[in-house]
Amino acid sequence: MPMASPSRQSQASKPSYFEWHNLSFEIAGKKILDGVSGHVAAGELLAVCGPSGAGKSTFLDVMAQRTKPTDGYTSFNGELSPDMQELSSYVEQHDALLGVLTVRETLLFAAKLSFPPSTSSAVIQRRVEDTIAQLGLSRVADNRIGTPIQRGVSGGQRRRVSIGVELVRLPRILLLDEPTSGLDSAASREIIRTTRDIARRYGMLVIATIHQPSYETLALFDRVLLLARGQTAFFGATSSLVPYLRDVLKSNIGEHSNPAERALDLLNDDFNMAESRDQGDEEKAARDNASVPNVLATWREFSRTHPAEAYLTLNPSPNTKYTAPDATFVGADAQDPRWHAQWYRPIHQTGVLMHRAFLNYTRNLLAYGVRIGMYVGMGVLLATVWVNLGTSSSKINDRLSVHFFSVAFLGFMSVAGIPAFLEERHVFMRERLNGLYGVGPYVVSNSLASAPFLFICSLVFTIISYWSIGLHPGGEHFFKFLAVLYLAVYTAESQSLLVAAGVPIFVAALAIASFLNGFWMCVQGYFIRAVNLPAFWRVWAHWIDYETHAFNFLVINDLRGLVFECSNSSGQCHCEYASSLIASGRCEVSGEDVLKTLDITELDAGTYVAILFCIAIVYRILLFVVLYFKRR
Repeated sequence: MPMASPSRQSQASKPSYFEWHNLSFEIAGKKILDGVSGHVAAGELLAVCGPSGAGKSTFLDVMAQRTKPTDGYTSFNGELSPDMQELSSYVEQHDALLGVLTVRETLLFAAKLSFPPSTSSAVIQRRVEDTIAQLGLSRVADNRIGTPIQRGVSGGQRRRVSIGVELVRLPRILLLDEPTSGLDSAASREIIRTTRDIARRYGMLVIATIHQPSYETLALFDRVLLLARGQTAFFGATSSLVPYLRDVLKSNIGEHSNPAERALDLLNDDFNMAESRDQGDEEKAARDNASVPNVLATWREFSRTHPAEAYLTLNPSPNTKYTAPDATFVGADAQDPRWHAQWYRPIHQTGVLMHRAFLNYTRNLLAYGVRIGMYVGMGVLLATVWVNLGTSSSKINDRLSVHFFSVAFLGFMSVAGIPAFLEERHVFMRERLNGLYGVGPYVVSNSLASAPFLFICSLVFTIISYWSIGLHPGGEHFFKFLAVLYLAVYTAESQSLLVAAGVPIFVAALAIASFLNGFWMCVQGYFIRAVNLPAFWRVWAHWIDYETHAFNFLVINDLRGLVFECSNSSGQCHCEYASSLIASGRCEVSGEDVLKTLDITELDAGTYVAILFCIAIVYRILLFVVLYFKRR
């Protein structure tokens, strides 16, 4: 790996320590955390245990600065309120990974997003391979993570990959929320053992919430923090937990008992209360309910009278309090603040994200594969239903229907991309909150990477349907039809992503996006002419509707320059639209006459393209704004 700068080396050579003092968090008048204090040193693992609702996840969110405490503060090496996005990585309880990437590719992209572009590919590859080997993933390194329609690695291996994408960055502080969730005891033990080895090798500080660990797993942690009702019930060395439970709390711990389970039994009073009330013994319920306050009070008294065993003081001497195991932090310049401040960092990250998005869209059937199939099907449908319309005036309305169907229904099918975007959004939120990149690189990369796939969707539809229907002949008209239809589809895609970004629930996003597409159909001007629309809808909705401008242009592109034959029965010429040609003795109607009757404003092609492009850009800007303010 690249050598760190001298200043970074001197900083890394000192044992690091992270501490929190009197942390409290309150919401809606309820205290989730109440005066929690403690510390952890470089190379150490801290286990945060407690019953459900004890405040474990909130504690971790406060540590990561994702939640602002109502009182108290944290410090790193004596520096108050450190930038945790720069120092830490947070592995959340729920895995957020792109299912079509392999294990190796997932870690490789995480490393490329973390390290500066000056880092050689050989160094990045070596770091990835080391992480894969350390996590026991070598056997499945080239297997895909897995999607709902394609089986991948097991749940335990997937969990290890989630940890690996953060470990590959070598953060100063690693925060793990239930890292052993869904794993058997052996796998849980190995995950914690591997994390401990890496932490000691690189001098990381690890804080992990863990629910009811086995004795062997708990023994791998250096320190334990027990929480109950948001308060500290015990904080100290793991080896001190059993003596504290036995000698101070007078709890009977058998030879084969798990001290973690025994501690949780003492701190969990939910079921004791329910059982006591079922028995009708209110007095016993009161005693059971008082057990947790007694345990908390015992700890407060013990920490006051035994300061050597209980950490409650602020700013201890690193030489005496913290003794990291012969390991200094040797992380790459990914943690160097100067790399975070470089102007070209977003450009580098945009390129990496585009590469990853291209792989994702190429392999993920839910992204564009299904939609290409849908557009092929709709192209065949139009080509066989509106086949060879010809130039009879009775077919003019059928031509209008073709253009409406092309714009409205191809745009409507953009909702099919919502599931793939929601998966991608989960990954983005995790990586953004961990400080990997910002909203700008993601929105730009998504906007650029999706463009060729949407063009392919539009192209296959146009090739199948255009000539079979018999629209305006000539290559120029064909390519104009394709260009404007593509812009309309791209705009519809941007609208669906905006909805899914703001409402990241599939059913809700699908409903809202479908409603919007139906709304644009109503005010577009096909079902009801624009001049007949109520003024309230015409003056704003009709003109900001991307379908309005796309439909108008496709109609102009098709009808302008064509002449349609009218029916001539018993010497009477009957045209579907008012014709200026009848006066000159021709029983025909021109395309220009139809456009005039429909009251379609004839703008040049460049103006229509510019309008659609601006609407798409507005949607993308709104996507940026929504993602910027959407923290969860």
